[in-house]
Amino acid sequence: MKNIFQSLSLKLTAIFLITALAYLSLLTVGVRSLILNDEVRETLGYYQVSYLENVLEDLQYPPSKERAEQMVLSMPFDMKIVGNDLDWSSNEAFPSLDAIDFEKSSWDISKIKADIEIGQDSYPEGSEFARYMNRIFFKVSYGDYTVVLVNPKMTQAVNPTFLLETILGISLLILLIAFLLVQRIISPIQTIQDGTTKIGSGELKHRISIKQKDELGILAKEINLLANNVEDMLEAKQRLNLGVSHELRSPLTRARVQIEMLEQSPSKDELLNEINAMETIISNLLNSEAINYGHKKLDLKTFHIESKVKALIANAPYLENIQTSITSDIKNTEIEADEALIEVLLKNILENASRFSPSNSALIELTLEAINSQSIRITIRDFGPGFNTDDLEKVTEPFFRTSQSRSRDSGGFGLGLYLCKQIVLAHAGLLEIKNHPDQGAVVSVEIPLKQNSTS
Repeated sequence: MKNIFQSLSLKLTAIFLITALAYLSLLTVGVRSLILNDEVRETLGYYQVSYLENVLEDLQYPPSKERAEQMVLSMPFDMKIVGNDLDWSSNEAFPSLDAIDFEKSSWDISKIKADIEIGQDSYPEGSEFARYMNRIFFKVSYGDYTVVLVNPKMTQAVNPTFLLETILGISLLILLIAFLLVQRIISPIQTIQDGTTKIGSGELKHRISIKQKDELGILAKEINLLANNVEDMLEAKQRLNLGVSHELRSPLTRARVQIEMLEQSPSKDELLNEINAMETIISNLLNSEAINYGHKKLDLKTFHIESKVKALIANAPYLENIQTSITSDIKNTEIEADEALIEVLLKNILENASRFSPSNSALIELTLEAINSQSIRITIRDFGPGFNTDDLEKVTEPFFRTSQSRSRDSGGFGLGLYLCKQIVLAHAGLLEIKNHPDQGAVVSVEIPLKQNSTS
């Protein structure tokens, strides 16, 4: 599996998420620290208690209903006064004090300390506060009376305020928008990766479609331009091969006729062998390029593949001194394919295997097996030296001969496996060439049992 730490998109996303988490953590800690900071709390407490002290001074002692009503009319709070001779509230909706869970307030401590420092009479400690019904209640002892203030007034509709939650929500929204923007910016990376993989695997007509005009968009255009150039070069190469091959056929035919008219001699036989070799090269090349271009349509027939393999082995002169071993689990299996091309495919692979089989232990193993209900696999193994590791990816290229077979006598013309590859691809199959762990080379061909109607 691909190492996840090699993904640029994942790295950028991880950096963004870590930054977002760090930002939210610092924001939460900062807000809470500000709210719970002792200096801030003491400062707020000082003004709060001072305000309560002024309210009580305006209320006068002993408090009266009339004076309290006048204060409530001009103040942003409701009031309740409870005492031996007075039980009054400015609003009938004022809740019962028993239902409110008051807590001792430490805010008045700062006021007491401040009053002592400046030589004023300190306000007696003992105020309490509570948050109830989305309102703030303050309860203060005032002599024999208890005064309760509530802000905002009971007649004023209030909605719950979630300051910290609101800040966090807005921050998350901003981070989400930023994340989506980052994702949109880096999303073409995966498109470019998929496109380059397809182009690299041989789909040269595939193009990367990206509308962005940034660096990634420019990169996609450059890759498309590179694919165009490579496709043009390969098409020019194929046209050249076809053109040269066609043009060579006529002079070769004339040369053969003239050589045939010569008297019998060793030189005549050598010349005819060279002519035959050149005609074989041209024939293989024309067949390969015709299949590759799609000019050659498959002549589909249904035939018994195991019987075809056995008949081919029995009639192959290059296998006369080589022992063959066949293992098959597809006794009654028929395939739909171009019988002539399949015969060429198997002949080239077997001839290549026989060429590299050692004379002291000449053996070729064939395995015919069903992959599933749709396809079969034919595996041919020899016991020769195998391929060099560097050559494995090149052996199906035209005119490539391995380092063990640089001469025509030992290595053919370098077109056999190239033609095999084109035949397998034309049948929507798969050709795999590798070295056996013990000894020799292994050529594996996977072919569907049925061909699509468009083949």
